[in-house]
Amino acid sequence: MAKSIIQDTRIRECYLCREEAEKRGYYGELKHTGLHKHHFIYGRFGAFRKKAEHYGLWGYMCAERHHENGPEAPHNNAEVDRRLKQIAQRAFEAKYGHEKWMQEFGKSYLEEEEDAAGEAHGEHEASGFLGSEVPTDSGV
Repeated sequence: MAKSIIQDTRIRECYLCREEAEKRGYYGELKHTGLHKHHFIYGRFGAFRKKAEHYGLWGYMCAERHHENGPEAPHNNAEVDRRLKQIAQRAFEAKYGHEKWMQEFGKSYLEEEEDAAGEAHGEHEASGFLGSEVPTDSGV
């Protein structure tokens, strides 16, 4: 088992509970029992689980709310699952680079993020800003 590159696992706590706690300004101790190991990248039928284990793309999740059960569990919530995959990709690429990510996993979850952001802001390929920064109006 490789050490997680996503979460400091010396402090055993749910990754998603910690995110929620920090958003609320709580940095104290969280429940550290009933945790499951969640591979942030697992692929269809667990095809990438071994690679996720090898590269440390995992973190702890509490069983009752965030791993398999509950509306915020990545196994039940596609949005949460996608966000965790994006977190894993960022951590991997910071250590090994984008080319290695594509070699190992063959799909960029960050491109999905960029596509969704473009659609949310009304930016489309037809805008003429492909590959360049969108100019901002500094007078507003």
